[in-house]
Amino acid sequence: MKKFITAAVAALGFALPAMAADYPSGPVTIVIPYSPSGNTDVFARHLAPYLEEKWGQPVVVDNKPGGGSMIGTAYVSQAEPDGQTLLMTSSAFVTAPAIQKDLPFDSRTDLVPIVNVGHVSFVLIVNGESPYQTLEEFVTASKESPKFAATAGLGTTTHFAMEKFILDSGADIEVVHFKGGGPAVVSILSNETDIYGSSISSAGKNIEAGKVRPLMVLGNDRIDVIPDVPSAAELGYPDLEIKQWLGVFAPKGTDPEILAKINADVNEALANQAFIDTVTPLDWTLNGGTSEAFVTQVDEELTKWQALADAAGIKK
Repeated sequence: MKKFITAAVAALGFALPAMAADYPSGPVTIVIPYSPSGNTDVFARHLAPYLEEKWGQPVVVDNKPGGGSMIGTAYVSQAEPDGQTLLMTSSAFVTAPAIQKDLPFDSRTDLVPIVNVGHVSFVLIVNGESPYQTLEEFVTASKESPKFAATAGLGTTTHFAMEKFILDSGADIEVVHFKGGGPAVVSILSNETDIYGSSISSAGKNIEAGKVRPLMVLGNDRIDVIPDVPSAAELGYPDLEIKQWLGVFAPKGTDPEILAKINADVNEALANQAFIDTVTPLDWTLNGGTSEAFVTQVDEELTKWQALADAAGIKK
């Protein structure tokens, strides 16, 4: 697993202002807007003990699923801005608002991005017994007889990954939404659908067993665990860089000194070798970095996915 920890770690030794030094003054709750046992929940539960040790306070992981992650996100947007209630969510934070217009919060202003903790790569997969050995073969076949693409749900990263692929490739594919990544993979295994943009962590065992066949990595680079699978850039799709990231957010109005401390302490945890060894089997690439970089990333992706939703006519 690759690990990218930026200069934020190098700055950890600098003294923080008094307000940040006193943080946290009590238990910290990390809200997960998904059900237990998913990627986000598991990652948070591995991270929480490191923050507990650093902060000397309990760190509670609280699942608030529903609404394509928007219920838990809305809850944190309305929490007290004292740093005691945080959100850990996925890149659905930037995709779902592109089609959900009645959200009780503003994604650009009501939550503050603190740190991007990591990401998993996506890969386009077909059934292991599919006749298509290459992506080019699949795209050509779709124009002869329309195909069906699975997603993990309307507005999810997998949904937008497939919509972006359809736009860029010109393939004739109808999108079918399922209630999560598990059912979407099952639809590939049962030949109910023809193609799916799955995370490596979800598809890995089925790839190893030959039950599904990876045709392309949705990114500019190949992945170490499937080195023979070409990247999107190699196959002529330089803009098809799609990853599911996880990030930590706080309600707007949270003191910048507290945000800086959370960023520094999370970066320190991400650089801990024991933590790295724990999440490596989950196929996460650790990111870390500054709050400023994450703010820019979130802003750019909100614009990017809204443009895609408009171009593809994606509606709720």
